Amino acid sequence: MSITAETAKAHANDPAVLCCRAEEGTVLAPSNFEDPAIFPDLIDSGLLNTDGALKLGQVLNGSKLTRTVDSLTPITPDIIDKYDELEDAGEENEEEAPAEETAPAVSVPEGTKMTVAGGVVKLAIAEGKDIYIEFPVF
Repeated sequence: MSITAETAKAHANDPAVLCCRAEEGTVLAPSNFEDPAIFPDLIDSGLLNTDGALKLGQVLNGSKLTRTVDSLTPITPDIIDKYDELEDAGEENEEEAPAEETAPAVSVPEGTKMTVAGGVVKLAIAEGKDIYIEFPVF
């Protein structure tokens, strides 16, 4: 699902991933990009890998595709003609951000698997009768 200009601005620091197939020479616009809100599910399912992807804010500058690419393709420097360098605003935000609380360590019985991805905890308990529990993490 493509995004609007407002969504693109709000997600300027998120990976740029195409929502649909795009032809060589396409000038990239917000409507070419997938909504970053669904990335965690796509990554968890193995449908998306954003390693090496440029940020939305880097490519919404009149960049053109240098080759035809399929949907869910992360935008990398090798498939566009130009991109903006990242601003180093991350260091300032780190100083201002409050320290995150760390959860206490939890021991789980042998045969139990627990993963946290995309704001959801998935707990699989093989002992007993294969109990699976999922709940959102806030």
